[in-house]
Amino acid sequence: MSAAEQLDLTIGVLGQQLPLKSQCIRWRDGHRSVLPAVYDDSDLNHNLCDTLDIPFINFISSLQSSNANSEHVVHFRNEMLTAPREADVTCIAEVVGHALSKNMCVLFHGVAHKPPANGLTGDYLDVTFGISPDQPVSIHDMRRRCHDYMSPTFSGSIRGFLDSMNNPKDIQCILDIPLAHVTLPDELRELDHGLIHGWNQTTHKVPIASKVHSENFTVKGWGLLHHAGFVTYPHHDAEGTLTWVRMETGVKFWVIFWLKSGVSDRSRLQELSMRLSHFRGNIRWIQENCAGEVITLVPGDLLLLPPATVHAVYTPVASFSTGGHFYHYSCMHLTELARYIDAEVGDISTNQALNHALETLRRMVIAVPYLSPRIHLQTRSLLSLCTMAMKPAQYYAMAGSPSSIENTETAEPSAAIAEVISEYLGVVKRATAGDILYRGDQFHAGKQVDRNAFSKVLQKSLRL
Repeated sequence: MSAAEQLDLTIGVLGQQLPLKSQCIRWRDGHRSVLPAVYDDSDLNHNLCDTLDIPFINFISSLQSSNANSEHVVHFRNEMLTAPREADVTCIAEVVGHALSKNMCVLFHGVAHKPPANGLTGDYLDVTFGISPDQPVSIHDMRRRCHDYMSPTFSGSIRGFLDSMNNPKDIQCILDIPLAHVTLPDELRELDHGLIHGWNQTTHKVPIASKVHSENFTVKGWGLLHHAGFVTYPHHDAEGTLTWVRMETGVKFWVIFWLKSGVSDRSRLQELSMRLSHFRGNIRWIQENCAGEVITLVPGDLLLLPPATVHAVYTPVASFSTGGHFYHYSCMHLTELARYIDAEVGDISTNQALNHALETLRRMVIAVPYLSPRIHLQTRSLLSLCTMAMKPAQYYAMAGSPSSIENTETAEPSAAIAEVISEYLGVVKRATAGDILYRGDQFHAGKQVDRNAFSKVLQKSLRL
C-alpha cells in the first residue's frame, strides 16, 4: 500500500460502512476520512450529524497533530519497553510514572499487539480475546444519541453489532467490554499502584470482610469496539483513574485539550470541562480559550492518559482496542482534581459512572507505611490521597451510587494513617488540606517526600 493510500481512510468505508453521499475531511497530519451521516427514514435528506457531530469533528481536525516535539505528549518507540534493563538505569515504568505525574500523556509506538488476519470479525474477537459472538452488551447508537442524548443505548450482542458494521445506516460502538485478563505490557504493569500495593499488600493487615464492588478489578481491562464514524464527545475518565489504550486494529483520532493560557487553577479547569461538554453553545469561547492536540493511534500504538485529561475521540474506520484503568501514587493530585470536578459537575464532565474508587484509595493509604523505599512519594499527591480517603462525601460524584462512599473495614485504619500523614504534611487546625490543595499549580505533584524522615514519623506515631 502506498503512502497516499495509507492516509486515505475513506477506502472501504465510503459507500460500504457510511453512506456514499457522506462528506469527507482532511486532518492536519494528512489523513482523509469520512464524516458521519445518519438519517431518519422520514427525512433522508437531513443528516442528523450536521447539528453537532460534524461541526465538532471539523474543529478537532483543525488542531495540531502530536509529534515527538509535543509539550503535552511524550513519544517513545517500543524499543524503550524491550531494551535490557541496566542496574543503574531508571526503569521505564518510573520514567512513564514521572511523566504522567506532570500531567503529560505518554505514547508508545510499535508495541506488541494482536491484529486480525482477516479483518475485524467475530472469529477474531472470539479466538484472540475470548469475546463470545453471543455475549450480551450495551450498544451506543448515534441515531439514538442525536434524538436523546441521555438515552443513547440499547441491548444487543457482539454478533448483532458486527452484522451492522457494514450497514451504512448504523453508526454504533460498544464501550467497556469486560476483559479483566488483558493487561499492560509486562514492563509497565508496576504502574498499577492501586492493585499492586493497595490490594496485594494490605489484605493480611486488613482482611477483606465487606462486599467488594467488582469494578475494583473489572476496570483493569476492557475492550472498545467501534463502527466507522463514531465520535465520543469531550470528557475525562470517571473516578480520577489513569487510562491506557492499545490499538489492536483500526485507527482513532484521540484529542486532548487544555487552556491556551496555561492556567491550572481548579475553577478554570472545571470551566474547561463544562464548556467542552457543551460544544455547540460554547464554540466561540472554546475557539478563543481552548487548545488541543490530535494523537493519531494506529495498530501497535499504546497511549497512557493521566487523570483529569479532557479528551475526545473520533473513530474513522471500524476499530477494536484494548485498555484499562489504574491508580498511581504520584498522580493522586490529578485524581483528586478529577474527582473534585466530578462532585461538582460529574453529570457532564465524564462519560460513565464507576463505584470502585474509595476502597482502592483507602487500601493505598493503608499500604503507605509498608511501601518499598523505591516508590516515590510527593507531598501534594500524598495529601490528596489522604484527603480523599478521609472525606469520601466530599468526592461523591453527581449521578453516583450511595454505595460508593459506604464505610467498610478499611475506613478506620486508613483514617488513622491518613491523619498522621496529613499532620506531617502541614495540615493543622488553621491550615486545612483544602487550603494546601486548592492553591497553586494543580498539575504539580509537590516536593519529593524524604522517605527516611517520613518512615520514622510513621513508625513512632503508628507504632508499626
